[in-house]
Amino acid sequence: MPRSDDTGRTGPEDRPVRGRGRRRSGAWLAVALGVWAVVAGAALPNGLVLAAGLVVAALAVNRLCAADPRATRRAKPMTPPF
Repeated sequence: MPRSDDTGRTGPEDRPVRGRGRRRSGAWLAVALGVWAVVAGAALPNGLVLAAGLVVAALAVNRLCAADPRATRRAKPMTPPF
């Protein structure tokens, strides 16, 4: 149940709204465009379109699979183990 000061985090009917950092629709769109460019570059013998599609698809997949920035990470040890 949201508190009274959480008005920006609730949608219609007072249901909680997902945070903006968790939405990945732009990354999915970039994956679709990258795959389309790869297919178009392969169908038409055009290496530049194929390479651009591969780069766009790779960057979009990297955005999709990025770790949650709020997750805690273990610090690396400063001294080597003996």
